[in-house]
Amino acid sequence: MFDIDIISLSIAVILIAAFILPLYLHISKAKKRETRATKLLEDFAKSQGLEIQVKDLWRSRYFVGLDRNKAKLLYSDDIALSSPVLIDLYTISRVKIGEVSHKVVNQVESRKVIDRLDLILLDKNGDTANVLEFYDGNRFSDLNGETILIKKWETYLEDITRKILKDQLVL
Repeated sequence: MFDIDIISLSIAVILIAAFILPLYLHISKAKKRETRATKLLEDFAKSQGLEIQVKDLWRSRYFVGLDRNKAKLLYSDDIALSSPVLIDLYTISRVKIGEVSHKVVNQVESRKVIDRLDLILLDKNGDTANVLEFYDGNRFSDLNGETILIKKWETYLEDITRKILKDQLVL
């Protein structure tokens, strides 16, 4: 049929390995970092007596988790560098999405470019209690599902704050 040159085959295998090895190492390092961060967050939640039922971790940086039974929210905008923030949802009356954007206009079309997405938690007086960053255009060049994620968390938190308010009115 055809002859395989051992030297050429060896060089091809070495080049393929040289190409794949950095990718493998990068993915392995990212998984270890994510596992370590998740462990730290779980330990923090346990130390606070929380059981996180719903959680999201994105961009290997941001984390948000919710203990529905105790109405506590756990949030971190950088799991590697900062400790998480614990928010008591009994102090929150409303939740809204804060979006900062600008328009890019050219001769053919105009489009909206999102610069920042925040989930804003308002206290009983209507003042801003917490601002949870979900996306910052200065750090990242593109959105990676943050618009869907922030709407999901807005819905979760609205449901809980509505339930809390309803329970407080009954009492």
